[in-house]
Amino acid sequence: MSRKALEDTKHELIKAHVLDPDSSPLTPEHQQLLDRVVSAAKVLDKNPIQKQAVALHQQKYPNISRSQAYEDLRLATRLFNTLHTFDWDFWQTWAVNDIVRNIDKCRNSGTPADRRVIAMEHANLIKAIGPKPENLPDPKRQEKTNYYIVVNNNDNKQVKVDLNVLAKMDPSALRELNKAIYGGGEITEEDAEKLMES
Repeated sequence: MSRKALEDTKHELIKAHVLDPDSSPLTPEHQQLLDRVVSAAKVLDKNPIQKQAVALHQQKYPNISRSQAYEDLRLATRLFNTLHTFDWDFWQTWAVNDIVRNIDKCRNSGTPADRRVIAMEHANLIKAIGPKPENLPDPKRQEKTNYYIVVNNNDNKQVKVDLNVLAKMDPSALRELNKAIYGGGEITEEDAEKLMES
């Protein structure tokens, strides 16, 4: 017969163990595992880096293996969601989708009570989404900004190259620019500008 996992144990039994450990309804194996998992959750709250948390957990329970310590930490993150493991994006997406489904159901029925629910759900939707940011990022900011690469050749001369122009240059002009910078031929600033404009 397979042993029941701690996650499958009824909440009332775990609560009874926490409230009165001396007369716990849990099996001794589940009691030890629950104590270790609670300890692992507390360690994770203070030390979210798993490698450090495993080392501290093994110090407290020296008789467990390293793989068992990692398993205790994985179980602790599943059973005791903390600030470090809670997925806010997933929660917000789930809440928004649920509110939208409720609005759709109420809109289809059209009763006065459902119209009140729609109004409440709209208020909940505004709370879940949050206020509109004051300064939205400019989608064309990339186009407005000029990016340059400063190239130093062997003679410590600097050539300023615009990336937008460089991306549009044909390969023969790029080869000429490369020869001029690194290939031994002297290049003046006017020559570099002519190459960039071509």
